[in-house]
Amino acid sequence: MGSDGKFICIVTDHVEPDLEWEEDRFKRGGADYRHYQMRLGSAEQILRKASEADVLIVDQTKITAEVIRGLHRCKLIIRHGDGYDNLDLNAATEAGIICINEPGFWSREVAEQAFVLGLSLALKIPIQESVARSARTDSAVGWNLQKVMPYSRLQSLTVGILGYGKIGAIAAGLYGGVVDQVLVYDPYMDSKQIESAGGIPVSLDRLIAESDIITLHTPATEKTVGLVDSRFIGKMKRGSILVNTSRGSVVDTDAVVAALESGQLGGAGLDSTNPEPLRKDHPLFGMDNVIITPHMGWYSEDALRAMREQIAIDALGAADGRIPESVVNPEVLKKDNLRLR
Repeated sequence: MGSDGKFICIVTDHVEPDLEWEEDRFKRGGADYRHYQMRLGSAEQILRKASEADVLIVDQTKITAEVIRGLHRCKLIIRHGDGYDNLDLNAATEAGIICINEPGFWSREVAEQAFVLGLSLALKIPIQESVARSARTDSAVGWNLQKVMPYSRLQSLTVGILGYGKIGAIAAGLYGGVVDQVLVYDPYMDSKQIESAGGIPVSLDRLIAESDIITLHTPATEKTVGLVDSRFIGKMKRGSILVNTSRGSVVDTDAVVAALESGQLGGAGLDSTNPEPLRKDHPLFGMDNVIITPHMGWYSEDALRAMREQIAIDALGAADGRIPESVVNPEVLKKDNLRLR
């Protein structure tokens, strides 16, 4: 609690254009609500604003061990959305701070982004647009259609879904309504569940070798960071398409550039990149078989509002000692120094 006895909730950074709704909601809940834009802030800058927080609400700001050491009263850190690789979970656990994420609100949105990116590249839509823009009005042909050709009927394609959580499952359903075959690799998922939804559970090697489109739906973990490297891409079908709407760190960006230049990759749809954002002169921006979107696969107004409401419920519930769902460092719940009780 602050010196005035109020429960303090602090936002380090946010994507919403304004937080008027939150200010009103937290005020009605009796909290002292403060918000900033410190996405690239140093530990010192963050703590200058956030050291008094009982609850810290974070989007992209890096909450390092140094930051956590300065959060003397913080009981709960809420990550805005699914991913939480910008939080030092070990440091938070040692400090007795619960960390949660707010998953699942935009699973369909991300799956739809992956679906649209994959099909757009399979139909060479960016190249078609380039050809249309550069048409020669002094020519009997007009368009250089040879630049677009060839491409296959969508129905004939095989799509590989790497990761069959909520998002991967929805993506598999979307692709399954268009293409003949959807392969799925997820070592943690029951194969019968995949089969019942129309997918074909396969090994990672088979998925890589047989897929015309591979779409990534895996979190960034020790096993997946850097997974899609030159060796992985070298096993893919020549001319196949890579789609990433998960985490940029899963993909080796330099390997993707080299594969696109050599023709090993026929296209890449990247809603997440490494680094993020890419520099303005990055070679990927000069390729017409690449679609890069600004990590907005998660977004719809409907999903965003639902998540904002849940964040308020979880943050204000902490004032009454309520432990939210989706704890991402569950070990902290057994700690003697657990702050939220």
